[in-house]
Amino acid sequence: MVLGVLTALLSLWAAIFATQAYLVTRRATALANQRWEGTIRPAPRLSFTAPPSPGQAIELEIENLGGTLVAGAVIVQAADDLYAGELTLAEHAPARRIYLSPVLKAWQRKNQPMCLLLVGRDVTGRCWDYVDGNKQIHDPRKWLASQLRDLRLTGVVDFPGVTGPPKA
Repeated sequence: MVLGVLTALLSLWAAIFATQAYLVTRRATALANQRWEGTIRPAPRLSFTAPPSPGQAIELEIENLGGTLVAGAVIVQAADDLYAGELTLAEHAPARRIYLSPVLKAWQRKNQPMCLLLVGRDVTGRCWDYVDGNKQIHDPRKWLASQLRDLRLTGVVDFPGVTGPPKA
């Protein structure tokens, strides 16, 4: 009888510690996942290779420093023109040259070329605004419509890879 009670107590003691160990492991895993999700994703790096000729495509060099970009959009302004285009980039891709076509005359001249919009969708389907501190975009369609309205490009350009459903 004593042996049975002792066995039951030891089993209860083992079950309590096993449950505590399980909960600690689960909490640590959740914390690690949260830290991973909260990491800052490095933005793709844009370099303007040469000043554009009026009405001609602008040449950019783009290098992906972070994860895979399944779909992306970029809008830049150089001098009197706005240029736009879509892009896809492999993870840690070396720098490559892309050409963006002019889409509209700018409302204000800029002496230095600058990136007005750089957004990307990663392999998990989440969208990121790389111009505004790598912030996550929770509703890409609504956000992009607002950005295009602010840039006065509504109806001029469309980026279905960013606003559409994530590709499986």
